Order: sequence, then structure tokens, then C-alpha cells
Amino acid sequence: METARINLDQLAEHIQWKMEQEHLSLREAAAAAHVSPATLSRILRKGKKRPQPDTGTLVHVLNWVRVPIERIVESPVLSTKVSSNDKTLEVIEVHLRADRNLSPDAARVITQMVRAAYRQFAKPRRGTL
Repeated sequence: METARINLDQLAEHIQWKMEQEHLSLREAAAAAHVSPATLSRILRKGKKRPQPDTGTLVHVLNWVRVPIERIVESPVLSTKVSSNDKTLEVIEVHLRADRNLSPDAARVITQMVRAAYRQFAKPRRGTL
């Protein structure tokens, strides 16, 4: 049975965004996330084979960037459960978070409004009540 893996490139994008929004150096970001600068640097390193972070590190970093683990997990089981609707909403959120004209709080609020509106207006899927 294949185990779930963390998409480190996606996690790195969330970390980089948070660092840019808060104008943090690597050391400052690591301190805020309660991990070592070396650990954060390994996660941010793109294009290289990186070890998966341990559970404690992952929890600290995800709490700091405020991203649910479901957004960065690659799993055959999870991928079959994610609908195209969920992916669409996630793409919208990523674009809002990347928009330099929006504060992190504004991007989060707009994302919540889009998700609520989508739930209200989306057609129910066949076979669901």
C-alpha cells in the first residue's frame, strides 16, 4: 500500500508566500514556525531531492502558514476523493493569496466568501442528497 507524501514544492510555495507577506528573513520565518533555519531551508530548496519533514516539523510549519494538511498531501486515496470543484476553489485561493494588492487577512476572507457562495449555488452532484 502506497503511503501519503507531502508535496514539498507546494509547501515551499506557502512558506515563501508567508515570508514575502510578512517581510521575513529565513531565520525570522524559522523562529516564527518553531523550526530550525536549516530545516526551513531544506523545505524551501526546489529541484533537489529532499527528505520528508517529520511530523512535528510539519505540524509547526502548517500551523504557522495556516494551511490544512489536505492541501499538500499527495495520496492515491485522497486524490480520488478530491473533486474538480475542490481543485477549482483551491486555484482561486492560491491566486487570491498571491495577489500583492490583498493582505493575508483580506485574501482569507474573500476565499471564505467564494467558498460559501460556491456551496450555495453549486448544483448537487448526482447520487447525493
